[in-house]
This record gives sequence, structure tokens and C-alpha cells, in this order.
Amino acid sequence: MSFYGRIRTIYVKELTDILRDRRTLIAMIVVPIVLYPLLMLGSIQAISYQTETLAQEDIIIGVLSESQGRWLYRLIEADAQAIEKNRQDLGPDSQEAKEELPFPLASADIRRFASQDEIQAQVRNRVIQVGVILNPNGPPQTTQEQTSVQFFLDKEDVRSASAYRRLVDLIERTTARIVAARKARAGLPDAFDHPFVVSDTDLSSPPSILGQILPLILVLMTITGAIYPAIDLTAGERERGTLESLMVSPVSVNDLIVGKFLVVTTVAILGAALNLASVTATVHFGGFDRMISTTSEGIPFGSMLFILLCLIPFAVLMSAVMIAVCSFARTFKEAQNYVTPVILAVLVPGGIAALPATRLEGIMLVMPVGNMVLLAREILLGAIVSFEQIAWVLVSTTFYAAAAVTVAASIFGQESVVFADAGSFGSLFSRRALKRSNKPTVSTVMLFTALLFPAWFFIQTALSPEPGESLGGLLYATSWLMPALFVGLPLLILLYWRIDVVGSLALRMPSGRHLAAGILIGLSAWVPVHELSVLQFQWLGAPESIRQSGEILKETLLSMPRGTMLLVVALIPAVCEELLFRGFLLSGLGSSMKKWTAILVSGLVFGVFHFFLFKFALTAALGIVFAYLCWQSRSILPVMIAHFLHNAIGVLLGLGAESGEDVASEAAWAHLPLYVLALGLLTLGIGLALASRRAEPPASRLLPAMAEA
Repeated sequence: MSFYGRIRTIYVKELTDILRDRRTLIAMIVVPIVLYPLLMLGSIQAISYQTETLAQEDIIIGVLSESQGRWLYRLIEADAQAIEKNRQDLGPDSQEAKEELPFPLASADIRRFASQDEIQAQVRNRVIQVGVILNPNGPPQTTQEQTSVQFFLDKEDVRSASAYRRLVDLIERTTARIVAARKARAGLPDAFDHPFVVSDTDLSSPPSILGQILPLILVLMTITGAIYPAIDLTAGERERGTLESLMVSPVSVNDLIVGKFLVVTTVAILGAALNLASVTATVHFGGFDRMISTTSEGIPFGSMLFILLCLIPFAVLMSAVMIAVCSFARTFKEAQNYVTPVILAVLVPGGIAALPATRLEGIMLVMPVGNMVLLAREILLGAIVSFEQIAWVLVSTTFYAAAAVTVAASIFGQESVVFADAGSFGSLFSRRALKRSNKPTVSTVMLFTALLFPAWFFIQTALSPEPGESLGGLLYATSWLMPALFVGLPLLILLYWRIDVVGSLALRMPSGRHLAAGILIGLSAWVPVHELSVLQFQWLGAPESIRQSGEILKETLLSMPRGTMLLVVALIPAVCEELLFRGFLLSGLGSSMKKWTAILVSGLVFGVFHFFLFKFALTAALGIVFAYLCWQSRSILPVMIAHFLHNAIGVLLGLGAESGEDVASEAAWAHLPLYVLALGLLTLGIGLALASRRAEPPASRLLPAMAEA
């Protein structure tokens, strides 16, 4: 049976067993189809009923004297009569009378107290709702004087806040009537005290409860959908005593892991789809379309489908996390205890993203969970979401998902975890149980790069200058942060896990052939990169931000000494990035992956880490070339040379030497002369040809030898 046939058999078998489980069906079907409509409709109706009830019920007011109480009674009675007259003028069947006119304060319980302090105490104790003090220094002597009104309220008490708002509205209506009467007696026009007529149109999306809460609900229910199948296929199997027999069956561990993982992911995606469909149907058939759409077309079903597609990499991420966590549990109950901290950890970025002031920008573009909540919220509220924002959310989530899948597969396949009586997270980090190895594992390098990615993105964002400012601070800060993060941290990981540093980072002398290949590739790689950039510019155009950043970068580099400039922009990135991507990362990928798979993954990660979507394809392609050179030479030195030469030539040519050519001008995007293009491609071809013969593996067994494809 083929690999796909075995996976299909395992997948169908495990999925059938899962769907027979009562707990999974309840969490995936009963909850979204039955509970959500009841919860949403009940909440909406309860809020509507409570708001209407508060607007009509009597309020309890505290005053200092009977005269002030009588004044309030007269004010309330006059306002009620005015509202009733307006209602009669509009007609009993007028829709405006039903919707626009406020509820009058038909009656109020006005109580007298001896002092202001007593009124405040009664408000705090919620015996009365609002305290009102009129003219503390005595009543007005003439009609030209103002009547001062001081309120005491408890904003945390919904009835106190509602009563205060109703009294303020009453006074505003009374003020408008008094002003109109005074102007009429004086023969003044209505516009006498209103020289400006101000109107505004709110163009924002409606303050939708659904639009604010639904994204977080979808994310949480996607996680919930993955919990029960992940527990059942790991801790459940162990508790039933069937996991060990599965692991020793003729089916390979990889096939088993892939089949189980696909089942958990399928159930998570189905759960998200059912939740989304249930919420959509409830809103649509319940008549709440305007809560989620600002147009007359109703619910944006296309946006709903797009959100579901965006949730797929997130479902993959959470399925892998759940399988990894639940693999340590011996029983179903213990797995539930392990899952609880994961859910709480997910709620932190999800809750931050759900805050109204949080925007889909900066670090939130790559924050796990939070970026998905924000993307769904912006789409539901009708905001304009750029392609770049969507790409960053999906790329980062996919990257995290790939790392999580790798870690989950590594943990699930460990005999110490599967067969141990008491597996624990601590066993993964206990140095006593670690054996010396030649290379880091795939899970180690993927997990490290996945954690480093948002951290490095945040650092770059935090250090980025304001528009028009110099990039010097960012360049200098990067020059000392990069060695610490790209080299120092991987080195600590290798030392702690007792992994051969020299072999893992390919720190060996190359052959003369591969050294020459690195020099030739470094001298010529800029030619195809430039030509492809020109073609991309002609076909797609260049964002204005590239032109602006090009001008600022040129000014910054010209202000630096030439040696410092090459050190900061060319040498340090070449050394640090190669040790991370072609040393640490590529050696870990090469320990389990085939040649070209490891090279492609390394190149793609290299492209993602440059945070420049416009040049992602070119950067990734360059990373693939560098990874190929390192793989063939078994040494990091030729790649460092190639990387340094490429950076140095690119910077020097971008500065235009002493000609002062503007790097943001159209001339900077012109094709190279034909002879330069031919010479560059020929040199690059010779360099790749020299690199095509792979170096012999090192003599010592302690040094890693990347396996041939």
C-alpha cells in the first residue's frame, strides 16, 4: 500500500471512531447549533428588554429641601406634558413618535435629606439613584441668573447611570424650551445663539456586539473543536491501552502521526465551520443582519467564507499544539488539566486583540491568536484590510503551524513519552537524560525560529524611526542585537542539549573549489536579483514606501564612514544570518528532511525573516541558493563570503558611488546593459557549477554529515 493509501486508511478509521464519540459530537455539533442561537438571541433580547425597562421605570432622587423637591416635580411634570404634546402633534401612528421621542419621567420618588454628605452616602449605598443639589448658594434672584444643578451618581450602578442620563436629558430639553420662549419674547430669531450649524455623519461600522465578540468566539471554538479529538487520540488511547499496540504495529510512526493529526485538524475546521454557520444563520434568520453589516445587502457571506479559509492554518496550529500537550498525559482527566493552561494562554493575546483600541498593525500582525482575532474582526466590521496585512497574518500563522506540527510529531514519536508511565514536560529539558548528538532536531530548530520570528519583528518595529528620520539608530541597534539573538541563543541551545557545535554550524574549512564558488556567486548574484526586481517593478509597480525608505537609507549610509557602513550592513548580517539559517536551521532540517526539502524550507524562512513582502520571492530565492552552496560545501564559510559580497556590492551600487544618483528614481529600476547581464549570469553559472560537486563528509564521526537526497 502506498504512503497516501496508508494515511487515508488511518485517517478514515480514526475519524470514524472520533465521530462516534458522544463528547466530540456534543462539542462540535450540539454546542454551535443549539447553544449559540439560544445564547445570542437570549442575550440580545435581555439587553434590549433591560434597556427599555430602565428607560421607563421610576427613579429615586435625593434632595436637600422640600422646595427643591417641588421644583423637580414641576420640572418633570412640565417635561412630560411637552413630550405628550409633541406625540399628539405627530399622531398616534407616527413611527417617529415611537422611535424618536423619549420616555418622560412620569413620576419620581424624591426624598429629602439633611446634608450633602448624607446624600452622597445614600448614593454609595444605592438607597437612592441620584442626588440633586440646586443652587448651593441660594436660589436665583432674577430670571437672568443661572440655576446651578449638581448631581451625585454611582457610574458603576446601571440604574444610577441611567437615572443621571435621563435627568440630564430632561434639563437639556427644558433648557431648549426656556431659551426658545425667551427668544420669542425678545423677538430674536432661532439662530440668534447658534451662529454655526454642525452636523456629522458617522462612517464607521456600527458598534456591533457581534462584530466585536464573534472573532474571539470563533477562535476559541476552533480550539475547543481540537481539544477532544486530540485528547482521545493521545491520552485516550493510552488510557484504553491501545496506544502502545498502535506504535508497535507494522504501520510506521510517521504514518500514524500524520493520520491522527489530520483527524484533529479536520474536526477543528469542521467545528469552526459549524460555529460560523450557526452564528450566521442565527443573525440572518433572527433579523439581526444590521449588527454585522453596514450595507443593505445583509450579512457578507463572502467575508464569512474568507474568514473560514483564514482559520485553516490557525486550526492546524492549535491541533498540533493540542496533540503535543496531550501526548504527555496518561489519562483523559490529566490531559484536560494540561489543556487548561493552554486555553488560558490563548485567551491573553485573544483578549488583547478583542479590545476596541487594538489595531491590526505592528506586532499584532504576527502575534499568534491575536492576529487571527483582529483579522476576523476587521473583516466583519467592514474595515479596509490591505493585502499586506492579510499576507502577514497568514504567513506568520502558517509558519507557527509548521513549527508546531514538527514539534508535535517529534514529541509524539518519542518512545520516552509514548511508553513512559509518567511523561512530563520537564523530561524534555532535563540535561541528565540528554545524549550527545551531531545535529539539532527539526523540532528544535523550527520551534526556535518560530519563537524568534515575532520577537525579531517586534524589535524591528519598535526600533523603526518615524517617517523622514534617519535609519542610523535601527542599523546600529541591529548590528549588536543580531549576534546576540541569531548566534548567541542558538549556541546556548546547542551547548545545553549537548549537540556538536562545530558540526551543527558547519564550522569547517571548505575546499578550494567551493571557496571559489562562494566568491563567484557573491560577485554575480546581484545581477539576476536586480533584473528580476526591475521586471517585478515593471509588471507590478513599486510601493511608495520602497522609494521613501530607499532615500532615507541612502542618506543614512552616506553619513557613515565607509568601513562602518560595510560592517553594519554587509559583514555582521552575513555572518549572523548564515550561522542561523544555513548553520543552525539547515543542519536541523537536514537531520530528518531530504536535501531539497531542507534547502527550500531554509530559503523560505530566510525570506520571511526579512519582513519585506514586496521582495519576499527574491530574498527566498537567494536564500535557496545560499542553502544549496552550504549543503554542497558542508561549510558555512563560502556562504558567508557570498552573502557579504552580495550585500556589499548591492549597497555600493545602490549608493551610486560618487555620482549621487537617486536610488528612488526611475533610473534605479532600469535594466542592466546586456554585456553586464551576460557576464553576471555566466559568472553565477560557473559558481553554481563549481558548487554542484559535493564535498566529502568530515572524517570525524562527531561532525555532522548532511545526508544526500
